[in-house]
Amino acid sequence: MKLKIKANSLRTIVLAIGTVAMSHSLVVNAEAKSGFKENATMVTKVNLHPDPKRRVLYALNYQLPSLIPMCSEVKIEDIGKKEIEFVYQGMTYRYVWDKHTKKAGQSLEQNFKQYFGTSCDEAKVASLSQADQDGIKSGKPRVGMTKDAILFTMGRPPIHANPTLDGNTWMYWSNKWTRQAIDFDDKGVVTQIR
Repeated sequence: MKLKIKANSLRTIVLAIGTVAMSHSLVVNAEAKSGFKENATMVTKVNLHPDPKRRVLYALNYQLPSLIPMCSEVKIEDIGKKEIEFVYQGMTYRYVWDKHTKKAGQSLEQNFKQYFGTSCDEAKVASLSQADQDGIKSGKPRVGMTKDAILFTMGRPPIHANPTLDGNTWMYWSNKWTRQAIDFDDKGVVTQIR
């Protein structure tokens, strides 16, 4: 009887170790496919607006005047608990997670992956109107652009103020103190920027 119990216990331990090893392998494989790891090369999925003076890109997605165009190649240098260092054209930037994004329930990695990935959707951009494409290239919203084009132009609006993208107004911040609202009609076309 004791021998049977020991054999069952041993089998349980072996199964547990196998499960842990397998789940670790799945995590490593998922990480490799997502590109989210130190020394990985990724691309920007949308236009980004960093602060070049401070060399910071805010997870809150401030709409600063500078521009890292969509589909630009970046290299992840360091992944920390509150920030990620990446290099773009020889300049190191800190991608900084903020309390508003954290309180909205979005992790640093989830937030980062909204803007960076292993590829960008150039085919989708090519399928948009010329007005949409011109706005995306400029990095600035324009009346007449579609929601898809605004997402490529400005990135996703901060999740704490825009939990879904279903509404007809998206709220962005130009900086810490100034907001910018993008109003859409029922067809998802920009009617006003205020």
